[in-house]
Amino acid sequence: MVVRSEIWARLLAGFFLFLFLQAPPASAQQQFRLVSYNVENLFDLTRNGSEYTGYIPHTGYGWNETAVKVKYANIASVLAEIGAHVAVLSEVENAEALRLLQDFLTTAGHPMAHGAVSKRPTTVRCAVLSTFPITEVHEVTAGQERRSILRVTLDIQGTAVMVYANHWKSKRGPESRRLPYARALAADIATLPPQTDYILAGDFNSDHNEWLSFLGEPRLNDTLGRTGINHLLGTMYNEAMATEEGVQKGQGSHYDLWMELSPNRRWSYNFFGKKGSLDHILLPAAMYDDRGVSYVDGSFGRHAPDRLFHNGGIYRWQRAKKGQGRHLGRGYSDHLPIYADFIVGPFVAARGDDSDRENPASAMPRMDKSVADLYNLPLGPANYRISGVVVLYKAGLNAVVKAPQGRAIYLYKAGEALEPGWVVDLTVTRLNDYYGLREVTSVADVVTHGKTNPEPLFLKVNGNVDLRESDRVNEVVDKVCGLYRGGWLRYGSGRSVRVYTVKGIKRPKNDTRICLSRVRIGFHKHPELVVDSQRQIVAGP
Repeated sequence: MVVRSEIWARLLAGFFLFLFLQAPPASAQQQFRLVSYNVENLFDLTRNGSEYTGYIPHTGYGWNETAVKVKYANIASVLAEIGAHVAVLSEVENAEALRLLQDFLTTAGHPMAHGAVSKRPTTVRCAVLSTFPITEVHEVTAGQERRSILRVTLDIQGTAVMVYANHWKSKRGPESRRLPYARALAADIATLPPQTDYILAGDFNSDHNEWLSFLGEPRLNDTLGRTGINHLLGTMYNEAMATEEGVQKGQGSHYDLWMELSPNRRWSYNFFGKKGSLDHILLPAAMYDDRGVSYVDGSFGRHAPDRLFHNGGIYRWQRAKKGQGRHLGRGYSDHLPIYADFIVGPFVAARGDDSDRENPASAMPRMDKSVADLYNLPLGPANYRISGVVVLYKAGLNAVVKAPQGRAIYLYKAGEALEPGWVVDLTVTRLNDYYGLREVTSVADVVTHGKTNPEPLFLKVNGNVDLRESDRVNEVVDKVCGLYRGGWLRYGSGRSVRVYTVKGIKRPKNDTRICLSRVRIGFHKHPELVVDSQRQIVAGP
């Protein structure tokens, strides 16, 4: 006979065994992406009296609800597209503006619940958003009437890392206006315990090689050739840029990640044709050791999709009269975002020669993965081999591939070499999220194993199939019929799904019965059926 205490003992043992089996292994490594982005005048709609004239709400300049919605949605979409876990932001008005951006990020399917912004009463401020808890906030002051440097401590699943958010004085003034920031920053770093993990990021308004670039502009060089970023922060050593290996040996204090890109790509700002590397991510030797948080070697990048460019330049927030007039309700920022990946675990040096840094994925070991795995892996550069997938769908440069008895994934502008019905192996070299849609944006090493009939892999719709379930995204629907009204298809037993028709496709008339065939299930804040061709729409029964 089992007594009551023994029953409880067995129940508790079973419960703790369940917890043990559900918990991730102790050796699991948390990887995260940090983005540095000057968001160009992110103001809210509350009049505080400190706004720039053009951003005083509800005046003739047009800074109103309509303009704010576009500006915030655009910035949120960029951070979501990059897959930011931590965002170091410049030119945020205040805490209210930061909270509003968090709301738009949530709407974009990329919530960042934790945030901090400088409290020093300047017109625009530094801020940090994070998916990880912020355990401490400290402001580093660089003198009266100057923006603070914001230092936050993040808890990365039990491991601490400090992030410094910077926005130094602009190059409208000489280098002597930026030296106080460098001095204050260096003095604060000197107070940290040895081997503290920290990251310096933000808009330093200094080129990576400022000690050389400002020689051609005498108005900037009022410091006898001495610069804040290169000399005081130690991103140079012996009259050359500090190297990754050198910083690990004490030959320089910080490694500037711009050095991982080729010289022609070292820019995030373009002022009337003059390109500059004003935004930085700088790393100390502690990011290259075998403890705490480490840099993922070769992961640095500059986010520069086509949509962030306009008329040959960066697609900054648009205003009339050469940027001094009314808000036009389009554009993003006058800076491009930059990013880098980090991991809780020891540093691993990238293999290969320096040319590998042009393609961060080439420095990563290739791993075999399933299509389903791609939905849970970090965004950005990748090196994942998926095998035996079938090409279900092709529309221009885009395609959908599906694993037999597995999931499907969308290849955005990465399916040019594929044809429907092919059975292929391929290497995914970049993963992206676009408004919540997981997609592959770059592939390599495609190997074809002949053709097959894809018919059995199309999603068959009956009264029990809900096309809005999350695990249906990127599937290709064989055929679905129903009543079309106001951009929605009502089908089955009271179910409905949004229908998106790409540019140039004629939409069905309201209150007509239609059938959609061989359409993919996309996602733009919500699941939707995407019609790429007029042939996919036919009259319904």
